[in-house]
Amino acid sequence: MSEHKLVQDEFERTATKFAERTKGRFDDSDVVAFSRARPGDSVLEVGSGTANFLALFEDVAGQLIAVDLTHGMLRTAKTNHPGVLAVQGEGSRLPVASRSVDLVATAQVLHHIHHPVPVIKEMGRVAKDDGYVLVVDQVASERLEEALVMNELELIRDPSHAISRPASALRVVVGAAGLEIADERLWEGRNTFSQWMWPGEFPEERIERVRDFVERHGADTGMDFRKEEGDDWSFCRRRLMLLAKRP
Repeated sequence: MSEHKLVQDEFERTATKFAERTKGRFDDSDVVAFSRARPGDSVLEVGSGTANFLALFEDVAGQLIAVDLTHGMLRTAKTNHPGVLAVQGEGSRLPVASRSVDLVATAQVLHHIHHPVPVIKEMGRVAKDDGYVLVVDQVASERLEEALVMNELELIRDPSHAISRPASALRVVVGAAGLEIADERLWEGRNTFSQWMWPGEFPEERIERVRDFVERHGADTGMDFRKEEGDDWSFCRRRLMLLAKRP
């Protein structure tokens, strides 16, 4: 099955629940200030999903453009955020003119893409000469053994998962796309298993498989899994924010 089909199948099924679970996920990241977005700027998000991340820019942006593969995600985005312009499209072939957008962003998307350089290149094409490209994604440990186990876990959780990369690899990806990194920030926060594997969004059988893997191999993922009250777990999620532009 193609990478695009895996993503569409997984997120078409879960659009409404996904929007509920991820609401507020980036509220403490200070990403709007980090992005250097200016009043009236146009902001386009690649792989926008239900536009929870894009909506953070509502108070500053003049135009918000949500681009996603999945119709269900875009329908939910329009319902929850009526001011967003929803566009069905691929990250590697954006239906947008060159040098036309002030800020081109992607958040929590690259770990669904096996070959991300063409997507980042396309984001650079769309960004204005004085615009920026913003990349936000979860990162794996710099230790290969831990990164491998983390990715095994993520793939059990989500069949559309491709690879969570260490921060050093994300920097290489952005550079390989011909962009220069202007700023970066590593965000860390704790999450719980019960929030991460939300009943109703994920099949019960999958929840149990992930729980079993965490119990047996959680300590090897580099995610600092800790047993909490009852049968819950907490873990550390790390996300790298990279702000880049054309040379």
